Amino acid sequence: MTAPKTPAIPPPPDFWAAGQNHYHAAKLAADRRLPVSADHLAGLAAECAIKAILLACLGSQLTPKNKPFHPALKQPPQQPQPGQKAKQQHWSEYEHGHLPGLWAQLAEVVKLSAGRQVGPMFQQMLLQNPFHSWHIAARYCNGRSISTADLQRHLKAAYDLIAAFEYARQTGNGTLR
Repeated sequence: MTAPKTPAIPPPPDFWAAGQNHYHAAKLAADRRLPVSADHLAGLAAECAIKAILLACLGSQLTPKNKPFHPALKQPPQQPQPGQKAKQQHWSEYEHGHLPGLWAQLAEVVKLSAGRQVGPMFQQMLLQNPFHSWHIAARYCNGRSISTADLQRHLKAAYDLIAAFEYARQTGNGTLR
């Protein structure tokens, strides 16, 4: 008997479902006074919600390896000066990775879309990054550096992002309110 083989390329991610799952787990962890897990999961929920929004509403795409990116953020290679190598744009500038940088990419893509699919409430939400000091590596901390205010801000932001995407899904026109 042979072990099942893992496919070379995993199936496309379902950022929407993952975001909801992470958010509900974050709320459970917060209710049980587990701030490290709650904050980590709130950030992952927000990341997933942002990626779902970018893919479904704002024109982002998946690479052949299922990594989300936005074509408008990817610049063509620059022509090198004589005697120099062509400078390649680093993948982190156009692929959608982790917060807090992902928030800046979302804001940039919204700006590039000229507000066609984005309502005033969503634009207002983008003005201040609630995850400016959040980092995925905080999952390794002892919990003393995560304030209740930070955790509540992260949970609210994740909820707001999920609600914005849900509104766009329900209306069927991709508008983020």
